Amino acid sequence: MSIYSITKGAHQLHSAMRSPSERGALAGCEVNGVKMGIQEPTGRKLLGQFFTPAFEANSIVSWAIRSGHEYILEPSVGEGGLLLPALTHARTLHLTPGIRAIACDLDKSVIDGLRTTVGPEVDLIHSDFFALDPETIAQVDVVLANPPFTRNHQLSAEDRAQLKKRYPIKGAAGLWVYFALHARKFLRPGGRMAFLVPAAASFSRYGEDLLLQLKDEFRELSLQELPKKPSWIGSADERGVLVLADGYRAGPAPAITRGVWRYDGVARGGLSRAYAKTPAFEALKKASRPLGEIADLAIGLVTGRNTVFLLNQQDIARYRIDQNDLTPVITRAKHVRGIVIDKTDLCGLGDQGEKTWMLTPQELGERGGGVRSRLALISASTRRETLWLNKRSPWWKVGKTGRCDAVFTYMNDKGPRLALVEDGIFCTNTLHQVTFKQATRECDRLSAVVSILSTFGQLCAEGIGRGYGGGLLKFELQEARLMPILIHADGVASEAIFAIDKKLRCGQPDEARRLADAAILPAILGAEWRRAARELEEMLEYVRGARRRGEARQFEYGHD
Repeated sequence: MSIYSITKGAHQLHSAMRSPSERGALAGCEVNGVKMGIQEPTGRKLLGQFFTPAFEANSIVSWAIRSGHEYILEPSVGEGGLLLPALTHARTLHLTPGIRAIACDLDKSVIDGLRTTVGPEVDLIHSDFFALDPETIAQVDVVLANPPFTRNHQLSAEDRAQLKKRYPIKGAAGLWVYFALHARKFLRPGGRMAFLVPAAASFSRYGEDLLLQLKDEFRELSLQELPKKPSWIGSADERGVLVLADGYRAGPAPAITRGVWRYDGVARGGLSRAYAKTPAFEALKKASRPLGEIADLAIGLVTGRNTVFLLNQQDIARYRIDQNDLTPVITRAKHVRGIVIDKTDLCGLGDQGEKTWMLTPQELGERGGGVRSRLALISASTRRETLWLNKRSPWWKVGKTGRCDAVFTYMNDKGPRLALVEDGIFCTNTLHQVTFKQATRECDRLSAVVSILSTFGQLCAEGIGRGYGGGLLKFELQEARLMPILIHADGVASEAIFAIDKKLRCGQPDEARRLADAAILPAILGAEWRRAARELEEMLEYVRGARRRGEARQFEYGHD
């Protein structure tokens, strides 16, 4: 019996119960003889010039400036968002502060403006930071930086090659990564640095490689997520994290500590309880295997302009778009309602105004008038400025590669969900697309769904995923692949699947989780499974509550 037929009975029962209403500035400069050039229109946001808000700056300098006699380097000073608070803070620490600073910036107008603000204790340098030689400048105690967030694709191919040759790094690193690698060379032994960088530092391949390189060199290394998106000067829509490194050349650090910044110069840290040592948890962990062993995970479809490419039923009717030009898609975690998501689910959500259809025409022929009208909402200038649209040929054709067997929720409040999907359904990049390996049995796919839903699975998720702004739990691909699953030879009984699906669709996730425990824990834990389930549930409630309060992680899964 197929997965779809196993769950169809429960889905049809639920459908019957539904009510009717439910149905430039860098261009031309040279770095060691290499001309730096941004390949997109100039502008503060495009160049990554997100000047530091005062609230964040004050908390950062309170960590970095400790005596009032430090020698500071700010490699991309901008309007002095970190430098000026550092000078002020030094005066609160010492009646006669002896603080000195080097402030560098590529923008001459910025440097000229600061000359009227700071005194002789600050050496202002109009230069590209990469042109500064650490061998010719006295070593500093502190590096404070909010470097340009310039993305990798905004640099020319030649610039990228030169920077990567100078500072080898894995992945498509942004300019801020090279700033950090260059800046550390200016520190004296024992010095420290604080970098305000994009949130990609916490999950990208290049961010991970940067942290590992810094970990080898510093005595302490910490990655602190800001509890909310900063109110950047310039209204940038970018999340930030703090990289705090202390004790240069005294490494390696024993670990990269992670937490949430408290805005008083202190990171929330420390584990209050050691949860992973219970015999039941260890037995379940030993019996599990990572999701990545039975499935391939990838990001969902990227449209480049969701407001145009995603539609609900009303949009389809208004533009008279043919069904052949549409693909059913899951676009939000809240669309993941049952164990299997089918087209009936998505049609019902589309009727309620949810955007569950993606515009995917194969060609713009005679019958494509509605499609053309919809696509015309994207202006020519927007097309030129949107990276993903420029990557495709033709620009309006969203590529569907391979197949999608299931979806994994990317951002979560309760915890992650894995749900199977009917053939032909895909997801956007707000979820992860899951394709099971050929040898994976249908019953094992269902076991994976149920085990991630179980209390064991949800508890592990709190130790694998990462807390995000607003208390959400976030899973990048590498983390989702680590999620442990419990697979039994006989699979999960169809009666249990029906019951779990019904509870999920009725909005009772905790009841569904307990039914999942009853379906998979006894085979591993025997008669003691109920006691173990209560123990795991107590742990889950505590660590989930701590995560929602923005506290540092209270549970470590312990990747083997």
